[in-house]
Amino acid sequence: MDPSRRHSTQANVHGGLLPGGKKANKGIIGKLTINDVIDRFKKVIITAVDFTSYSDKIDLRVPLFKENNMPASDTATWMSSDPYVSEKHFQQFFLEFLLRILGESMQRHRGTKKDWSTLLWSCKDVLRVQFGRLYTKLLSPVENLDQRLFAVSILVAHPSCKDLTKLGLGTSVTGTKVVYYLYDLFSNPDFQISSTCLEDGKRLMNILKECGISPIRPNDPLTDDQKISIEEDKKQWSQAMEKGRKKWAEKRTDAQHRILHRMDALAKQISTRAMDVTQSVVNTQNMERKKFVEHIKMAMTNGLQVKKSWHHLIQELTHERAVWFSPDSYPQSWQLDPTEGPFRVRKRLQRCHLDLRKKFLKPGFDDKLESANREPPLSYLFEDDHQMSDSAALIYRLHTNEKITWTCRSNSVTPSSETHGEILVGESSVYFVGDQAITDANYTQVLLGNRDLLSISWLYEDIKELHKRRYQLRDNALEIFLTNGKTYLLAFDSVKDRDQLYRHFDASVVDLPNRIRGENPSVIQELWIQGRMTNFEYLTLLNKMAGRSFNDLMQYPVFPFILSDYKSEQLNLEDQTIYRDLAKPISIQHKDLEEKYIRNYEFLKVEYARAQSDPRMAMFIAEPYHYGSLYSNSGTVLHFMVRLPPFTKMHISYQDQNFDIADRLFHSMETTWRLSSRESSSDFKELIPEFFFLPEFLENNEGFNLGTRQSGQKVENVSLPPWCRNDPRLFVLVHRQVLESNAVSAHIHKWIDLVFGFKQMGKAARDSINVFHPATYYGLDIDSIKDPVRRKANQTMVRTYGQCPKQLFSSQHPACQLPSEGGAVNLIASLLFMPGDRAASPQGDKLDSSDGWTGKPQPIPEVSGLQWGNYVGSPDCPYPALAWKQSHGSQVMSLVALPTGEVFGLGRSSCLLVMYSKERGITTINTTDVDWAGIVSWGHTDHILRITNKWNQPAVNFLHWNTDEEVTCCASVPDCKLLFIGGTSGVITVYNTKFNKFKQCDIQVLGHKLSLYGHSGPITQLQVCKPYSVLVSASEDGSCIVWDLNRLSYVCSVKSHATPVVALTISDTLGDVASASHGENGSVLQIHTVNAKHVATYDCQEQIHCLVYSTAPEGRSVNVIAGGLDFGIIRLWSSWDLQPVTDIRAEGLGTAIISLTFTHDNQRLFAANSDGTVLMWEKPSTNKIRPPNFIPYL
Repeated sequence: MDPSRRHSTQANVHGGLLPGGKKANKGIIGKLTINDVIDRFKKVIITAVDFTSYSDKIDLRVPLFKENNMPASDTATWMSSDPYVSEKHFQQFFLEFLLRILGESMQRHRGTKKDWSTLLWSCKDVLRVQFGRLYTKLLSPVENLDQRLFAVSILVAHPSCKDLTKLGLGTSVTGTKVVYYLYDLFSNPDFQISSTCLEDGKRLMNILKECGISPIRPNDPLTDDQKISIEEDKKQWSQAMEKGRKKWAEKRTDAQHRILHRMDALAKQISTRAMDVTQSVVNTQNMERKKFVEHIKMAMTNGLQVKKSWHHLIQELTHERAVWFSPDSYPQSWQLDPTEGPFRVRKRLQRCHLDLRKKFLKPGFDDKLESANREPPLSYLFEDDHQMSDSAALIYRLHTNEKITWTCRSNSVTPSSETHGEILVGESSVYFVGDQAITDANYTQVLLGNRDLLSISWLYEDIKELHKRRYQLRDNALEIFLTNGKTYLLAFDSVKDRDQLYRHFDASVVDLPNRIRGENPSVIQELWIQGRMTNFEYLTLLNKMAGRSFNDLMQYPVFPFILSDYKSEQLNLEDQTIYRDLAKPISIQHKDLEEKYIRNYEFLKVEYARAQSDPRMAMFIAEPYHYGSLYSNSGTVLHFMVRLPPFTKMHISYQDQNFDIADRLFHSMETTWRLSSRESSSDFKELIPEFFFLPEFLENNEGFNLGTRQSGQKVENVSLPPWCRNDPRLFVLVHRQVLESNAVSAHIHKWIDLVFGFKQMGKAARDSINVFHPATYYGLDIDSIKDPVRRKANQTMVRTYGQCPKQLFSSQHPACQLPSEGGAVNLIASLLFMPGDRAASPQGDKLDSSDGWTGKPQPIPEVSGLQWGNYVGSPDCPYPALAWKQSHGSQVMSLVALPTGEVFGLGRSSCLLVMYSKERGITTINTTDVDWAGIVSWGHTDHILRITNKWNQPAVNFLHWNTDEEVTCCASVPDCKLLFIGGTSGVITVYNTKFNKFKQCDIQVLGHKLSLYGHSGPITQLQVCKPYSVLVSASEDGSCIVWDLNRLSYVCSVKSHATPVVALTISDTLGDVASASHGENGSVLQIHTVNAKHVATYDCQEQIHCLVYSTAPEGRSVNVIAGGLDFGIIRLWSSWDLQPVTDIRAEGLGTAIISLTFTHDNQRLFAANSDGTVLMWEKPSTNKIRPPNFIPYL
């Protein structure tokens, strides 16, 4: 290397590595000792030779710099426009470099060359060995001719050739290799070698000879020994080369691994740090994103809350009695409300839009459709709500407000629709949230509160019953019964989801405090046999246990045809000929028809047997049957309910967007009976429950254009028998009594055998001519049918033919034990009456009355054999006797009877609150106890309502009342969930309350108060009817308003009184409302249905001060309305038509009766007159006298 190059290297070592350009200490180069530099130099040389010797031939590129002493002839080779050269040139350069430094290593220098000389001298042995390796490598036959000739010429051209040859190639192994490689190079006739190169070869051979290495001349022939020796040497050299190559490869791999992984620890630290930084950034982003999403969701939730508040406010203020009433957009039609009353009767209606075309309405009624196209008041508040999903906001709100423990997809099923959504089980409630946004519903429907299918919530304490159901022949549904009379059918995607939710409720995961376990058919049967249950109630329970649901038209409850006489003017219930044969199916009421259906069965039996031999036909031929369709299916239900929305629209859809042909529509009871029992070969209809409690479905109140029959008669209301005066209300009342008659009770078990019992399937069904199409029977699994055509066919058949009830009894059903006269009712009364020992009170004098019946009236003259029932004052019982009276110092303004037998007497400005325990029984046969009772009082000078919840202790403050008006009356639902307060302003204030034993007053107010607007004068009466879930209010403005307890919304109103309403009562059995107002000459008494339809009016010459209904079982009784009149008279009127039944009075007590009540068993009648005397009437009895159980609080 030339001096300038060496100086440059030295300068880099000295100046570049020492800070500040300071000189290194002696023996130190930079921060490295001279020995370190020597070792590194050796490693570089060895590594370069190893790489050149062992690596595969590649286009290796390395940077080179022009040397000052490089021959001019080589300048063009080394330098080019590309600063990198090939492997060939690198090997040549490297060999030349080793020759030079090896030559210099043999010299010793002083001064500036001292360090360099020392370095080379110390490396001389390494340089010698590595030079020999590289030289023999380039001279070997594996290299190309140019490389081999270059190796010869470069060595010969060196001034110290002989010394270098002796030093680098003087070893025996290296020398032997050089000798052989030279011989191979110059003796090969295929090589074209220049004369100059041949001369260089001769010179090198001579130098080798001078160094003691005997060369082999190209012209000298090899002896056999030489050839063998050379072959053995070649073999050893090859093995040594392969071994060296392998060792080098291993070392190289190790070195590469060390190089590649020497920074792993640092990389790991950097990666960890980078991950920490990334995670920190991501967490920050997520936090900000979460805050943003939370903000959006909260905005949606707040919007939902605001909208809900607006809905409630508009609902309160836009109905027909409110200040923002808009008649143009208000719904003009009525549809059936699914809320169930006692024994599952559904009698309530609710406002609706018809959503039909004009052609379906008669002229003069089509204006009802216009209101659906008008925007209701303040509808613009919801115009932009299509941009968000209320269901998503509601789900979010539920998840944030309480812990959701379980969710799954499900469908909410009603007769008219199926809503997809999600079930969420929370800590205190179950929620169903529909997929649709709330704005998808009709605005006015929403304003009226009819939006349950979009979001439903059920408090655990409201859940009364849970029943597994089938839907569309899949065992995947669950029906939920609530204490407020509502039912919901939920269909799940799988049986597993349904069962998981059911187990969630059934186990101790959630507490359902008011749940009643499913009825046991054998227990129910025994109660009915003993006469402790009416026929109507028993059939209702059988339908429920058999899976029949009002929410599914395919499995609608089924009731029997019971009469065969729909033409007579008079009806005698003792006449056996008026009844159908309950032992036979409806289709074979005439014996001559039996053979027809037997032949049909035998023919199909032969066809089925023939098809079994042909697998292709077997799948299309069903098992034999007598009838192709069932006695109850969706078509049957829609046929009967065509006049009552929402069934009207369903009927039109079922009939391909038209009403059925007029002659086929349900237009006459007599015709329907005739077709079902004899004339039709495919129409075998039994009845639906509505025939026994709902007159509205028999009337065309909406003015539907049902067409004209072939006789020219227009189809309007259903034509009813003359014996009910063609009056729908009288028809269902009489029909209910017929169902409970002795003749029906003696044979109804035979019909149960056919529908729910052992004659439903098998041999008994065949013998009874009672086999229906196989697709109608419970247990057919559609999912198990693999063939899609068959599966679709079966689904269509089920929707068309109907589905048999689940079989409940496998043996013959026992007959009912018919009681003696009045025996059944007496039995029920004795079982229901639970005399209490907790409320003993002082007894007054027991008096007898000599008055008696002057003549037993008939409920209606056209029907004989009707039962008045068993209650005090009933014409079927002995005339009531005054059994007890007691005088008090102040007036008893209200009398309240409890299920436990006690009767509370309350003074002015007070109301009784009662908390009942969980029912432990069914229907009327229960053992409900009173857990807590308190008395709310008002009218105090400080305007505070107080509660007395402990005897002989002062009242406790409850809540502060508005000082701008006075409280006039108060009412509460039996479970203390709602408290209603009426005031002089005409507004009813509603408080959501809850029994809380940790409160001093035991009652806790929840949330904000609500207000019900509708009256324009002070509230005079508030009456709650829990069985029908309604509140009825009366006012000095002469009106009565029916409010929905579930939605706390307006339903309908009675506006037929000309003066303030002073007395009001609601029937717990019929739902009817009786109200009285004072006139110039006495009083006016009126009855309206729960839907505010007028029934009857009675002009009373005396003033009526109070009213109360008896509550004996419907069907076995015609209940009465008892009215307290002037002069100590108690008058009883028939609840059917206000026909006077009798007067009851006590001798010597001529003051007005101001309060009345029947006890819960209806065996006692309590009355209080204006002078503070409380009286009790009961039926004369020779049994041990029971205490009156009267508790005064005055």
